Amino acid sequence: MKAVSLFGMVAVFTMTLLTNVHAQVISYTATDVSGSTWDYNYTIANNTTSTINEFTVFAALGQYSSLSVASSPSSWSSLVAQPDPGIPADGYFDSQAISGGLLAGSTLSGFSMQFTYLGSGTPGSQLFNIVDPNTFNTLAVGYTTAAGATQAPEINSGSATSAITLLLGSLLVMRGRTASGHK
Repeated sequence: MKAVSLFGMVAVFTMTLLTNVHAQVISYTATDVSGSTWDYNYTIANNTTSTINEFTVFAALGQYSSLSVASSPSSWSSLVAQPDPGIPADGYFDSQAISGGLLAGSTLSGFSMQFTYLGSGTPGSQLFNIVDPNTFNTLAVGYTTAAGATQAPEINSGSATSAITLLLGSLLVMRGRTASGHK
């Protein structure tokens, strides 16, 4: 019966991983414009079942300055806020859909931010939020990935599918323990 319990736990873990293995992905390329001036070019992929209407990519305080919007798709409105050591607060690149948004299963590129990089080497990954523009609630959080890099699967632990899978798997494990006399 220990094999049944172990099998149940493995099944639960595997089923949980297979539900919602991908969330929103924002990939980037970092291009050295001149000296410490760089461009981030962003592509956003919506691998969910709902429309994305706004996202924010953060520029860490002390690593970035002189942020500016270099480009944005015509159906989106983008802005930047500068990192502010007086508060202190990170800066950000924010873009909101003017109409339609990014539909489920779609990908959109053409977002670009120019900045001065205060670090050494090549700028890397940044924190991002997917935002509801009506309530300003954060819907998802992640880190940008370099274009062409493989992203590790993400588990949406708050989804109903994951919760049901976890519940059913737990019941299977408990049933195996009860049958074997373990409580």
